[in-house]
Amino acid sequence: MLKNINLTILVAFSMVVTVFSARLSAEGKHEHSHAKANQQEQVEAHWTSPKEAAERTNPIKSDEDSIARGAKSYTTLCVSCHGEKALGDGVAGASLDPKPTNLKAMSGGHKDGDFAWKIANGRGAMAAWKTTLSENDIWDLVNFIQDLKNEGKSFQSEHNHNTHKH
Repeated sequence: MLKNINLTILVAFSMVVTVFSARLSAEGKHEHSHAKANQQEQVEAHWTSPKEAAERTNPIKSDEDSIARGAKSYTTLCVSCHGEKALGDGVAGASLDPKPTNLKAMSGGHKDGDFAWKIANGRGAMAAWKTTLSENDIWDLVNFIQDLKNEGKSFQSEHNHNTHKH
């Protein structure tokens, strides 16, 4: 019970920081835009994990139990920014720049280690969850994200790896 309360407080605090950061940006007090003028700049801006992190093997079998645990973490920690359907359209993420990632589009296109490193370390408005989630919880979340690709062809085509480097 105490862990759930602490997690709820942490998520609420994370959302307040995210909204505050977005307001500063919107008010012109924080002039830092990640928007890119052309596709080549977008290619260079693609967020990648260190090679050795991306190559890590997921020690947690991707089964129904792991995916369910990952879904629970996703609902608690990620939905506010990435959205209920993982399209990057969550309410708290609406004012962020860059926008939260469409995880359905990324599912199956990135290695497990890449996702795990990004979840653990965060970047910008993306929280670093390594102090909140155990390593196994992170791998369960990776299994959930990777399973999103199984929900239909439309989720696989939006992230084209031929247009950027990894």
